[in-house]
Amino acid sequence: MIYLVYGDQYPLLSKRVKRMVKSILGDEIDEFSYVRVNAKDTIVQDIIYECSLLPFMGKKVVRIDDPYFLTSIKEKVSIEKDQDYDAFKKFILGTSSEDIVDVIIVLETSSINKKSEIYKAIEKNGKIIFEEGLSLEALHQTGIQYFQRKGVNISSEALNLLLERVGEDVSLFIQEADKLCLYDKTINEDDVSKMVPIPLEQNAFNICEYLISNKLNDALRVFRDLLTLKEEPVRLLNLFASQFRTFAQVSYLYQVEKIAQDEVATKLKMHPYRVKMLCRSLVKIKYKEILNVLDELYLMDTRIKEMAIEPVTAIELFIINFNDIKTK
Repeated sequence: MIYLVYGDQYPLLSKRVKRMVKSILGDEIDEFSYVRVNAKDTIVQDIIYECSLLPFMGKKVVRIDDPYFLTSIKEKVSIEKDQDYDAFKKFILGTSSEDIVDVIIVLETSSINKKSEIYKAIEKNGKIIFEEGLSLEALHQTGIQYFQRKGVNISSEALNLLLERVGEDVSLFIQEADKLCLYDKTINEDDVSKMVPIPLEQNAFNICEYLISNKLNDALRVFRDLLTLKEEPVRLLNLFASQFRTFAQVSYLYQVEKIAQDEVATKLKMHPYRVKMLCRSLVKIKYKEILNVLDELYLMDTRIKEMAIEPVTAIELFIINFNDIKTK
């Protein structure tokens, strides 16, 4: 049997694959029964050969990591010219649930190319598992349990702030939670504020939120704080544009097409909680106004590239004149 397991959250993927391997092999896991190969280093012909080598007894699992040929993101890999994908496709279509050797392909992204012949072959003759991220509620409960297992008491306010700063990234949550556990056995909101940095993307989102809420002074303050931290203004400009493009997509579906939030999340492949937060902000700005903002950001980018204006000045003028820009 061949499986494809994919998703954005590696800790959840890893946990799922471990359960799968254990269900197939039981407790008899060794270097002969469980083999891992990296698809960026191993051509598919060699993977097929590895799958043909039978274990001494029982079953065998071949795990394939980094299957770059299944992603929708183009990537240069040195072995690409030697790949025989037709042979791999035939191998996949020839597998059976009765086989001694099971293959688990692990893809650490949700950006998957569903038009790929390999994907279609797995879809036809294998099993595809999409490992969704945790909802905010589930991550909150998991967070409580995680700190309890570490023997650390964290206040509800501190945990909420931690989740706000790490977002839906389970790996980042574990990293920052471990750091807090080393810091103290009792964690409050001030501890999280001091120990866990605000991600650049979150800061960019905060600036956009301040702009939409007409808190221009707060937006300007956060922008200048980021400059003191040596953040590139052009990078921030790109993040603003990305954020407002997302606002535009959600606004069109939710405000113009009158589509329910859950359906918007499905169509845009976004987490429902994020869509909920964006829709809450959209009460304060219209779809047409978002388009005006995007037009201005495009013009700013062009003027900066033409060296007609200095980036910091351009962004500060954008913030100060935001209300006029959105209603022009």
